[in-house]
Amino acid sequence: MFKRFMQNSKDLISKENSSILSAAAVIMFATLVSALLGFIRTRLLISYFFADKSVLDVFWAAFRIPDTIFQILIVGALSSAFIPVFSRYLEHEKREEASIIASSMINTVVGIMLIFTIIILIWAEPLCRLVAGGFNDTQIALMVNLTRIMASAQVLFGFSSFITGIIQSHKRFLVPAFAPSLYNVGIILGTILFSKSMGIMGPALGVVIGALLHLLAQLPLASKLGFSYKPIIYKHPAIKEMSRLMVPRMITLSLAQIEQTTLIAFSSWLGSGTVTIISIAQQLTNLPIRLIGVTIGQASLPFFAKETAKNNLKGLAKMVNDAILQMLYLALPASVVILVLRIPLVRLAYGAGSFPWAETVLTGKLVAMFALAIAAGSLSHIIIRVFYSLHDTKTPFIINLVSTTINVSLSYYLLFVLRTGILGMAFAITVADILETSILTIILYRVAQFSLREILGPFLKMLLAAVITTISLWVPLRVLDQLIFDTTHTLPLILLTITVMVIGIIVYISVSYLLRIRELEVFVALAKKLGNWRSSLGASTESLENTETPI
Repeated sequence: MFKRFMQNSKDLISKENSSILSAAAVIMFATLVSALLGFIRTRLLISYFFADKSVLDVFWAAFRIPDTIFQILIVGALSSAFIPVFSRYLEHEKREEASIIASSMINTVVGIMLIFTIIILIWAEPLCRLVAGGFNDTQIALMVNLTRIMASAQVLFGFSSFITGIIQSHKRFLVPAFAPSLYNVGIILGTILFSKSMGIMGPALGVVIGALLHLLAQLPLASKLGFSYKPIIYKHPAIKEMSRLMVPRMITLSLAQIEQTTLIAFSSWLGSGTVTIISIAQQLTNLPIRLIGVTIGQASLPFFAKETAKNNLKGLAKMVNDAILQMLYLALPASVVILVLRIPLVRLAYGAGSFPWAETVLTGKLVAMFALAIAAGSLSHIIIRVFYSLHDTKTPFIINLVSTTINVSLSYYLLFVLRTGILGMAFAITVADILETSILTIILYRVAQFSLREILGPFLKMLLAAVITTISLWVPLRVLDQLIFDTTHTLPLILLTITVMVIGIIVYISVSYLLRIRELEVFVALAKKLGNWRSSLGASTESLENTETPI
C-alpha cells in the first residue's frame, strides 16, 4: 500500500494538467493554502514583534526595494515574454534548444537583478532613507540590514521563479502552485526558531530559507522534464524576442511599484505601526481578488485571444460579458462578507495577544474601505486581459498612469494637507482602483463596440442581491454576538463567523434564484459537472499560467 501511495504521489506531482479547469483548481487550492500560511506567518510576526510596532514597520518596509526589482524584472519577464516564447519551442519539440534559451534568459535577467542587488547592498542606506523618510535613524539602520538580507534572498527567488515558468510551460502546475507555500513556511520557521536569539533578523533569515525552499522544491521536477541549466548567455533570436516583449510589461509594472513605494514612504511619516496595519489590511482584502479575479482572468485569456485571432468580435463580446458577470457574481458577496465581518476576520487572522483592540478596530476600518474595491480589483484582471488579447498594451498603461497619479496625489493631499491619517490614504487607494477599472471598462466597450446594456441589467440584480445579503449578515452578526456567542474566546468567535457566513450564502443564493440571476444556474451546472470531476478535468486542452508572488 505504501509503495502504491508513493507511486501515486509521484504521478500526481509530474502529471500534465490538460485543462483550464484542472490548472485553475490546482492554483486556487494552492492559493488558499499559501494564504492560510501567510496569515499564520503574519500572526506570528504580530505576536512576536507588535509590542514594538516600529520594528515590524521596518520589516514590511524592507521588502519594498528588493521586491520592486523582482516585480519589474522577473514578473515582467515571465508573464509577458518567457513563458509564451519558451512554450512555443516546447510545442515544436525543440527541447534541447529550449533548454539553452531558458538558461540564457535566466542568466541574463537574474544577472541584471544581481547587478541591482549589488547596488542595493552598497547604497542601501540612502535608498532606505528615500523610501522611508519618516523613519528615525535607528529604524533606518535596521531597515538597511534587513533590506540587504532580503535583496540577497530575492536573487534566489528570481532564479526559482524561472524554474516555475519552465515547469508551467510543460503544463505541470502542482509543484509550482505549492512552492509559494514553502516560501511562507521558511518565514514561519525563521520567526519561530531565530526570533528569540536574533530578533527581527530571524524572520529576515526565514525569507532566505523560504526562497531556498521555493527553489529546491522545483529543481527535481524541472530536471525530470528535461531542463538542464547551463551557465551561458547565448545570442538567440528568442532572447531578442523575449527582451522586446518584456519592455511594455516592465514599464507598466514600474508604475505599480512606484505607487506602492510612494504609499510606504507616506506611511512611514505617520504613527508607529501604520506600515504594518495597512499591509495586513491589504493582505486580507487581496485574498478574494487573488482567488476570483486573478484565476478567472488568467483562465479567460486563451479564449479571448482565440476569438480575437478569428476576428470574431461578436463572440468575444459574449465571452467577455459572461466572464465579467461570473466574476462579479462571486466578487460582490466576497466584498460584502469581508465588509460586514471585518472585525471577526481581523481578530481571527491577526488577533495575537500583542495586537491591541484599538489596532484591531483601525485595521477593521481599513479592511472595510479596501473591501469596497474588491469587485473593481477583480474586474481589472479580466478587462486588462481583453486589451492584451486585442494587442493593445498602450491603453492599460495610460489608464494605469492616470490611476497612479490620482492615487499618489490624493493620498498626499489627504495625509499632509487635510491630515486625515491612514484612513485617508485607504480612501485614496480605493477611489483610484474603482476609477481605473471603471475607465478601462468604458473605454474597452466603446473601442470594441461592445454593449454595456448587456451587463448593466444583470449587474444591478447582483448589486441588489449583495445589498440584501449585507443586511442578512449584519443583523445576525449583531444578535448572535450579543445574545449567544462569547466572542472574547476564539472558538465562539469562529462559530459566530461561520454561522453568519452560512446565513449570508443561503440568502445570496435564495435572492439570486428569486431574481433569476443567470449566473446562479451557471455555477450550479458547474457544480454538477464537478461531481463527475475525472471527465471534467480532462475536457479541454488549454493551460493556465500563474505569476503570483508569495509576498
